[in-house]
Amino acid sequence: MEFRQLQNFLCVASELHFSKAAEKLFIAQPALSRQIQQLEENLGVLLFERDKRNVKLTPAGEYLRDEASQVLSQLENISKRTQLIHKGEEGEIRLGYPGSAIYSVIPPLLSNLRLHYPHIKSKLSEVLEDDLFGNLKNYQLDVGFIREPFSDKQIASKVIFEECFSLVVPDNHRITPDNFESLRQVKDEPFILPPRYTGSVYYDMLVRMCEREGFVPNVVHESNYGATILRLVEHNLGVSLMPISYRFSSAMRLNFIELINIPERTHLSMAWRKDDTNPVLHNFLKVADMVTFNS
Repeated sequence: MEFRQLQNFLCVASELHFSKAAEKLFIAQPALSRQIQQLEENLGVLLFERDKRNVKLTPAGEYLRDEASQVLSQLENISKRTQLIHKGEEGEIRLGYPGSAIYSVIPPLLSNLRLHYPHIKSKLSEVLEDDLFGNLKNYQLDVGFIREPFSDKQIASKVIFEECFSLVVPDNHRITPDNFESLRQVKDEPFILPPRYTGSVYYDMLVRMCEREGFVPNVVHESNYGATILRLVEHNLGVSLMPISYRFSSAMRLNFIELINIPERTHLSMAWRKDDTNPVLHNFLKVADMVTFNS
């Protein structure tokens, strides 16, 4: 059976009239009749009962009509989806990000992605920055979001978001947004910060903010995960310095005191493989260029 034969058969099965079907198909009636006869010969069955007045499907014809309709519908869907995938309008984008990104850049990015490319699915993973570049290079991620500056000939990147830091304290803490003056007020407090890694610009920036006020933070707990730090602060186990976007994270009993008068800012960069030819990635990057992020 050929694709065109099935299409022509379905038209006749719908009209139950060879002349009307031939008009719809823009072919001569004798040619259409020969195609149906050839299909019947190939299958070794009679598909239509014909007389001078009526055309009627046989039981075999009814079966072929129902099955062929489904097959052609599936083929049409396959054709459309193949074109969408080729254009990058359908597929999957795998994103890796630090915890704070889910409260800043990820929601507006995905909202705009859905608006412009509703058939693209996203796979989200909170990834430690130490693992992010390896995951990008090993094709486990398509796009990574990172706070640490870096240089790699295989990876392209651009800064997409900047925000202030905040002092995070329990909501019953003696320091509030109303009486806060400087970080000197917490110089004797225990701190909860990310672990210190050699060459970590982000960690060094946190320490520098404290050193400018004349003290080195007394770090009593360390965690790579923002949600963990917030929960520890909520339980009066220390204070922390975190990107201000974390204030949108939950209804925890916390105060976020925005440090707008210090020069340090944290930047979030978007990174991807330079040699990646996935059209879905290219469309995602176009969407990212359209988004305005608000801190």
